[in-house]
Amino acid sequence: MTHIMIKDKIEELITRLARAIQIARIYTEEHDLTVKSIDQLDQTLNDILLEKGEITIGIIGEEIAFEKEPLYELSMKKKGFVKYLKSIGVKKISFQNGLEKKELFQFTKILGTKAVPSDKTQTLEQRLYSTDITHIAIGDIGFADQVKVDLPLENIQALPRDNYQKNVKLLTQTFKRLKGNQSLNVQSARQIVDGLINNLLKNKNLLLMLSSIKGYDESTFEHGINVGIFTLLQAEMLGIEQKYMTNVGMAALLHDIGKLTEPLEVSNGEEDVSDEESAIKKEEKQILQDVKGAKILLDTEGINVLPAIVAFEHNIHFDGSGGPNRLYGKDLNLVSMMITISDYYDKLRRKPSFYEEGGPEKAYEEMMELSGKRFHPDLLNNFFSVIGVYPPGILVELDTKEIGLVIQASIMDIKRPQIEILYDENGEKLKEPFIVNLAGKNNQGQYLRTIVKSITPFDKNVF
Repeated sequence: MTHIMIKDKIEELITRLARAIQIARIYTEEHDLTVKSIDQLDQTLNDILLEKGEITIGIIGEEIAFEKEPLYELSMKKKGFVKYLKSIGVKKISFQNGLEKKELFQFTKILGTKAVPSDKTQTLEQRLYSTDITHIAIGDIGFADQVKVDLPLENIQALPRDNYQKNVKLLTQTFKRLKGNQSLNVQSARQIVDGLINNLLKNKNLLLMLSSIKGYDESTFEHGINVGIFTLLQAEMLGIEQKYMTNVGMAALLHDIGKLTEPLEVSNGEEDVSDEESAIKKEEKQILQDVKGAKILLDTEGINVLPAIVAFEHNIHFDGSGGPNRLYGKDLNLVSMMITISDYYDKLRRKPSFYEEGGPEKAYEEMMELSGKRFHPDLLNNFFSVIGVYPPGILVELDTKEIGLVIQASIMDIKRPQIEILYDENGEKLKEPFIVNLAGKNNQGQYLRTIVKSITPFDKNVF
């Protein structure tokens, strides 16, 4: 099926979905009109799923969008449908291969029936998950609101945003349970890691973009998810076998588990100590955290020893300084050294002053200065070959005065990623954004475009 044919089918899908939901609001499941509308919707979905495997449609602003482009004409015709979906909190609908007709009956009925008073405590997603529907997901795209600009759906449609938020909640519950002197829920942690690995296999650039969405406004638990993303991407680039990836992801996710046992903040009785004494006490508490974290993981059944090693080692520098003294061997574990890099980078990125201090380009310079000291030089180079100096999801200003969104790093030149131009040189938002490769040159061998600086997505001078 050509792109035009798929686009036509998508428009047909949306039209039939809107009709099926409207009919579900009026007629019973057994009514001839209901049956016919579901049959037509099922036929269209099957035609597309045979070609695509998964379909995600979303609402960005007032437009229905699929992949790269908003469907302007269809959005005009379906204004009522768009308004209705937004009114019930649906900004994204995903359909997966294997979808059965009975799931469509249930789905259209749920979307066609607004919650009754007794259901006020139950969200639409919860109502959906309480059924037998397993091949349809709904949610809020979320990314466009964070960046304050309507982005083409190609860049965000596959972002597992809902899964990301669920993973954060699941990790929060797991850690709170552990802090309450209950055992670590290993299955919950493994479920999160398996989800990250699955998304990595689908599209690593979109997974990286996901980690850039919220910037510094994040919780400790989101930090754990981000460290997992960065570390799994490093492992994939190094060629680590798939069978070891779950253990690598578990180690990344649980690397800071010792924080549950010992707060790092200086107590009130220590306020008058000097900066040097305060730093020493903080380092001592950090070491205690890491030792206790390793012990928790060693005492937990059903978990590989690697997470315990990483929890103990991840604050030890490549040159041997920092963190607890090594108790065995001459070298740090490979995964510990990868997680040290991921952990440090994400902490830099989460600082409120991240962009004021120079953004990702400054983070790159700072970390490269620590190469061979805090970080393993080859692993650090590998890390930036994966994410680039400007990771996917970062907004940048070019020497042409254009503004674009980084969508893919380049292994050939980590400072010249592929970007999508969103604003022209006059600051006007483009109706049709386009993708450029910053490695492109003119006939004289000069680069056509070069990044001047990264910019915060919340900069009022830009958006």
